[in-house]
Amino acid sequence: MKTITLITLFVGALAFITNAYASVSGNLQVTTDYLWRGKTQANNKAAVNGGLDYSAESYYAGVWVSSLDGGSETNYYAGTDINGFDVGLIKYEFSGSGDATEAYVGYSISGFDLAYAQDLDESSNEFLSVSYALPSVIAGVDAVLTYGDVSKLNSAEDYDYMQLDLSYGDLTISLIDDDAVGTTSAVSYSWAL
Repeated sequence: MKTITLITLFVGALAFITNAYASVSGNLQVTTDYLWRGKTQANNKAAVNGGLDYSAESYYAGVWVSSLDGGSETNYYAGTDINGFDVGLIKYEFSGSGDATEAYVGYSISGFDLAYAQDLDESSNEFLSVSYALPSVIAGVDAVLTYGDVSKLNSAEDYDYMQLDLSYGDLTISLIDDDAVGTTSAVSYSWAL
């Protein structure tokens, strides 16, 4: 009986400690176009997306869902911080058109955010981006400039892009210049849940 009581106390204490350093959050967004890595994912149509995130002291996991033109996308992800590097896996599932899994790593230094991802199903598919938060010119308006490079198995599908995100509170305007398609834009509004 003492063993069961000690185990119960231990499990209860462990649950309390884990919950003391963990949080759950959610988000919801409406956008005039779901843009990802410089390209429309909703065929230039409006989209609704949202996610649920769990974060603890040294790791995080979550799910994110978005409407697409005629379907949906669901992403599952988990990651951790290793000496300042954000390292993780993300699984993309697309209704009716398969899925993909990526490993990613990110790092921030001197105001720059660096990111690299590689498709685990097709190692020739890679993504690299560099982002920088520009100095504020108008009070309350934040601006982030991103350069992205996408390499595909078929090199004819390779492209790079520049993206400028202007945010005021929960409202974001995204402007993208993609060397394959040209200029694209979207307006988004987000809510934290």
